[in-house]
Amino acid sequence: MECALISLAGVFTLAVCSAAQGGEEGRWWPVQTMPQGIVRTVPWQSFEAPGKAYEMLVQSVAGLAAQAVNERHGDELVWVGTNHVDLEEWLRRMLADHRQVQQRGVFRPWELVDRYRARGLVKGYILYTQDSSPGRVFEPRPDANCSVNVATSLAGLLCGIVVEERLEPEARRHGLKLLLDARHKSQQWCFETYRERFNRHMLCTQDPQVANVRDLAIAARAFTVCGLDEPLPAALRWLEAPSPILGWNMGDEFKVTRASTVCGHFQTATNWCMNLPVLMAGSEQRESCQAPRLDPRTIDFHDGRSMVSFISTDGDNVQWYEVGFFRNSRDYWSSPDRGRIPFGWSCCFSQLAQLCPQAMECAVETRTGNDWFVEWGGGYYYPDLFALERPNRWEVLAREARRTWAMMKKTGTRIIGFNVSRYDSPDALRAYEVFARETEGLLAILVFQYSPYEAGAGKTFWVHDGRGMEVPVITARYSIWQHNNKRSRSGTPAKVAREIGESVAAAPPAELPRYDWAITHVWSYFRRAPGTDEAAEDLPRATQKHGAAPDGGIRGYTPVVWCAERLPKSIGVVSPEELAWRIRMKHNPEQTRALISAAAAR
Repeated sequence: MECALISLAGVFTLAVCSAAQGGEEGRWWPVQTMPQGIVRTVPWQSFEAPGKAYEMLVQSVAGLAAQAVNERHGDELVWVGTNHVDLEEWLRRMLADHRQVQQRGVFRPWELVDRYRARGLVKGYILYTQDSSPGRVFEPRPDANCSVNVATSLAGLLCGIVVEERLEPEARRHGLKLLLDARHKSQQWCFETYRERFNRHMLCTQDPQVANVRDLAIAARAFTVCGLDEPLPAALRWLEAPSPILGWNMGDEFKVTRASTVCGHFQTATNWCMNLPVLMAGSEQRESCQAPRLDPRTIDFHDGRSMVSFISTDGDNVQWYEVGFFRNSRDYWSSPDRGRIPFGWSCCFSQLAQLCPQAMECAVETRTGNDWFVEWGGGYYYPDLFALERPNRWEVLAREARRTWAMMKKTGTRIIGFNVSRYDSPDALRAYEVFARETEGLLAILVFQYSPYEAGAGKTFWVHDGRGMEVPVITARYSIWQHNNKRSRSGTPAKVAREIGESVAAAPPAELPRYDWAITHVWSYFRRAPGTDEAAEDLPRATQKHGAAPDGGIRGYTPVVWCAERLPKSIGVVSPEELAWRIRMKHNPEQTRALISAAAAR
């Protein structure tokens, strides 16, 4: 049994979705049709026991509802209730922008099931066993039971909700029939049996203990899997390149990201996202707000001081921008110090414009004059390894560059940052050239190496954009990172400030002024420690427990302010865009002045 399309309108909607995913330019996430109404669940924190089983069940109902809206045999989406302040703000904004969307009530899980069974959207259930393997989520657990991933993969194909075995008696009492028992089915069996029916433009990787984003996976009929062993390698080769990876996989970050990168795909760090089908509805028709750009005519190029720019890490992390970046912590956007210095916020605006435009709009609307945005890769992949296992690897990278640049033009960002395996390898140098050639007006490419971030020591390479204009590829010279003082150009804010000053003081006159950037690790905690002991800003390792803030620790924006305050007056702090313009003016004054004049004429 499978979900059947019941109208030509539904066929047309799927065709639009497919075209949007596979297009040369623009969006790579599926299109979600705007609903006529939205229903809410009670907050997931109040689901009855077993709570995790009900989270999974509700995610599957929400996914089937979203699929039905796309196929024109349903008219409402499901918002999984939450007490999270940011998520509720995004919903408020979405409803304010689309006042025609009706709010149709609040339901408990089984009430929701009954509602959609009566409408013919839920045909039955797929049975699975809850994973109870020991260990932390997203860390390898060899004994993990992945039957819920099999159930999730098949839910969108069979029109079934996912039901944990303890809930099966209740499912039967609600008139549901068993569509498939996934309890003893492997992920490999699932892929091999149904691969021709899965969406080839998106893959979902998700820990079997985490319910999040299964709604979008089900709505898009995406194969859902976890682990680096088969069938993941086969699935990544089968997936049309380049495609987004929804969620996050288990295991080492580099290995997880390399596995998708070499097949020409990109990670999105969406594993804790919620309610994406609701927030992304109609985003393909939405006029995106524009990130502000620096007018280069305002730069005092006669200021001969050396300059440094500070730029945050992890902006590619979509779930962070959706559910933690803005008001969940005083370390980042809610820092009381925000606005004191020019600062570059790495961001995923190209992703948010498709998945959660409300978050991007909030960032642009509430910025200070010292907040600037740098697109972080258009997704997480290593350009020097991208599509390495594809015969047309550089064509695939060029296609990804065209799509990313189309989104950057839509969102207004002009600088892109990349995490690379090795910053100066022949493949990295070619990747910079390939990417830049597909753009017109790209201001700069920022590069940091996976380990260590500051390996490039500020070296700048030059490539050409599609108009033949030179574009700088600027490597990070410094990194603010906890417990790293033994490493050159890395460590506490105090240590990095000293090294910035000494680097400028020791530079030969021909190299002055120096223009460098420091990458600031957003998860590193420090404490205020005025004085000359550079190690005093580090907190004792024993106080830093997994997932918990250490006593007296602060991370993100404020420690960067401490670093800036220690710099001598002879060194200025500038935005990433000003840094790029200064580097261009120093390297090629004639071309840079012509670009500034041309921009002024427009």
